[in-house]
Amino acid sequence: MINLQMAANPMILTPQDFHVMERAMRDVGGSTAPRDRDGHREAVGKAVIRLYTAGLTDPAKLAEAATIMAATRLLDRRG
Repeated sequence: MINLQMAANPMILTPQDFHVMERAMRDVGGSTAPRDRDGHREAVGKAVIRLYTAGLTDPAKLAEAATIMAATRLLDRRG
């Protein structure tokens, strides 16, 4: 049996939130080699979401931190 529980404070993302995250993803842009682009972009996307929901909302800083986080594979180690 699967036990699904709602978080105590569920986060509801608004269109403005998505706009900031999209801008951060665009700032990352084509900074990776074509052979690794898909895997890296997915890792960066996960990092953007994780960092944004943790409170980092400046698009430029968000892009920079997510790129570093993905490049060091910190995200993969955390699950």
